[in-house]
Amino acid sequence: MLRAIWFLLKVSAVTALAVWLVQSPGHVEIVWRGYLIETTASVLVIALALIILLWTGIYRVWRAFVTVPLAFRRYRVAADREKGYRAVTEGLVAIAAGDAQAAEKAARRAEQMIPGTPLTRLLTAQTALLNGNAPKARREFVNLLEDDSAAFFGVRGLLNETLAAGDYREALTLARRADQLQPKRVWVLRTLFDLETRNRDWVKAEKTLKRAEKLGIYSRDEGSRHRQAIWTALAMETGGPTAARYCESVVNLNAGFVPAALLLAKLYDQAGTKRSAMKTIQNAWAVNPHPALATLWMTYMPAPKKTKSIYDAGREYYDWMKQLTDIDPQHRDSNRALGAAAIQARMWKEARELLLKAMDYKMLARLEREESGNEAAAREWLELASDAAPDARWVCNACGHAANEWEALCPRCGAFDRIGWITPSLDVHATPARFALPEGGLISPPS
Repeated sequence: MLRAIWFLLKVSAVTALAVWLVQSPGHVEIVWRGYLIETTASVLVIALALIILLWTGIYRVWRAFVTVPLAFRRYRVAADREKGYRAVTEGLVAIAAGDAQAAEKAARRAEQMIPGTPLTRLLTAQTALLNGNAPKARREFVNLLEDDSAAFFGVRGLLNETLAAGDYREALTLARRADQLQPKRVWVLRTLFDLETRNRDWVKAEKTLKRAEKLGIYSRDEGSRHRQAIWTALAMETGGPTAARYCESVVNLNAGFVPAALLLAKLYDQAGTKRSAMKTIQNAWAVNPHPALATLWMTYMPAPKKTKSIYDAGREYYDWMKQLTDIDPQHRDSNRALGAAAIQARMWKEARELLLKAMDYKMLARLEREESGNEAAAREWLELASDAAPDARWVCNACGHAANEWEALCPRCGAFDRIGWITPSLDVHATPARFALPEGGLISPPS
């Protein structure tokens, strides 16, 4: 509507000007180089208008001839760009389908049409990986690092490669670069945390864990569990008062975390505060009875004040263990520990009752031998033990490796915080766990 009104206004103005010139013809004389030109004002205006129109037309024709090659070049560039991006799309589809030959063909076409672009380099790198040409892929990924807008693709590609190769130190450097580029990506923070723990960079791992918790990547329970593992690992590596402070933080968080409780009790004992050591064991036993706690508890048994009679031999051993097991007398490990102490004290009846509750068939076989020398009954108990589930022990639930003691990192597969006190499955074969690569392929969008 506005355009129509503007057009009518222009037509009206031109019409009004023409009418005015007709009504006011005037007289114009031009003397130039001995020539005299006489005409009316309206004719002069019309002549000037025609000259301007003619000059404009000539200029446009000249301009067209001059700019045709440039326009043609621009057209060719645009056409090549469109063909190049189409080739990139076809190449990515071929990679997703696992067609290495089609991907290679599309990559070559893309390099001809749009050489040096981030998408072309990405396609070339992925095609090289699909064809097993790792050096070429690495060169393309390194080239992508030079482009700020595509550096993340290069980092991710190199990170995948280093993780697959097991070079966790270089992978950590790349993960930190990825974190600088995309600090809130879920897989970036997970991978960074896994690599920092795998490289035993516990302080930075704890900082990364805090960030991950704030973003909801780890739940509160997961964060607490990982944190107690980090603090215990720091205590094991530092020693002294610093280690005690880390262990105290752990037991304040979870008094039943046996590795930290054991270490803290030993540190207290070394510092000369045996009472604190004993209290730590008792607090841990109240939450999580464990054989290692019972073993350490017995080392703190005070020497007898007077010589016991032959009838009371070993009784003090039983009484001392009972102080601990009475904290949770119904637990299986309480019955096992006190039953073993009863055998030591030659309290056969109590030992049998306790060991039957605990279903500790091996100790029952020992009881038969020591009480009456009944080898046949002992063999029967051992047969039952062979059919029963194995005893709990420290097992990595990532690879099934059975460890002698708790460690923050599995010594077999390197997984963090996966060793737990569990009953090993009979059908589990200990095989190294593969490091988890970032979710999704390089081409699919990161989560």
